[in-house]
Amino acid sequence: MRLIRSSVLAALLPMFMAAQAQAAEPINVGFFSHMSGNFAEYGASSKNGVELYLDKIKAQGGIEGRPINLIVEDDRNSPQEAASVARKLAAKPVVLAIGSWSTTSSMAAAPIFAEAKIPQISPTSSHPDFTKQSKYQFRQNNTDDVLAQYNAATIQDKLKAKSVVIPYSQDDWGVYTGKATADIIKKNGGKVLLLESVQPGSRDFRPFISKIRALKPEGVFLALPYQEASIFIQQLRQAGETIPVGGGIPLTSPKFIELAGKAAEGTVLHTLFIAQDPRYKEFTDAYKAKYGRLPDLFSALAYDAAGVGTEAIRRVIKSGKPLTGDAVREELANGPAYTGVTGVTKYENGNVHKDPVFIVVKDGQFQLLK
Repeated sequence: MRLIRSSVLAALLPMFMAAQAQAAEPINVGFFSHMSGNFAEYGASSKNGVELYLDKIKAQGGIEGRPINLIVEDDRNSPQEAASVARKLAAKPVVLAIGSWSTTSSMAAAPIFAEAKIPQISPTSSHPDFTKQSKYQFRQNNTDDVLAQYNAATIQDKLKAKSVVIPYSQDDWGVYTGKATADIIKKNGGKVLLLESVQPGSRDFRPFISKIRALKPEGVFLALPYQEASIFIQQLRQAGETIPVGGGIPLTSPKFIELAGKAAEGTVLHTLFIAQDPRYKEFTDAYKAKYGRLPDLFSALAYDAAGVGTEAIRRVIKSGKPLTGDAVREELANGPAYTGVTGVTKYENGNVHKDPVFIVVKDGQFQLLK
């Protein structure tokens, strides 16, 4: 009898030790965005949001007792670098990749993650084509066709402008956003007097502003990132133009107010998160305590991306299935709705639909539009 028991124990021991080893094995999660260059503020806010959520997971002892290891990479807002970063993360390997901020970088990384069967959640990528890359791509933000409706509502409903000029960034996001926003404005009975591209890094908008003065529109919609938008609106106000200005989610970064200064006053935007909302006081207080400033939409979207992703990982572990990227993808695609600080996440073909709030720059800060 003792011999039988000894042989059974001997057979079970390797299995027990393997289970114990797996239980203690760190879970690799990747994060990538542009942490340097012109739009580094977007990447830094996103990284902060992911790290803050994972701080909470670590304080709980990990995910079902397993420590989590965040691997951070800088894609420098370059599609070539984003593809290189994706290959590095896939080789680790990670079971989840969060990134990037831009559509261009997100889409450059997508084929690598799809081939490696690793789910990719972009906190902010909004171009509809991103989630069409494969079944492994997910997003936390609305798609640009939905955002274009909110853009039109900003300029037409909130600022009451019937005729509009739209400068847009000459990149994947800007080209789509500019045209889609213009189409909806026209569909709603408005007039788009000028739809013109702006090269990334532009600093002299005086010729464009001369066109605005000649056309006399009732509003300007800025489909630009914060750097170009802040210079544009400064030069617009310096030219003596008091025309109402609206913008999309890239301008919800505090960096826009910091760079534009008083010229940003009165700008109306739409967003999925504002730090002054008392419902999200716990998140806002924790963020401010860690980073010394208020969170913005980009940190909030990344915080929710980490939340959705880690809950999917938790469900895989609890199910007893091997923890693989494929298993995490399955849970992301078919798991329950997740309520976060930017609204409810329930993926449909990798996409979400969230309702906005409208905000205005007043007294040097974002406030809810009344």
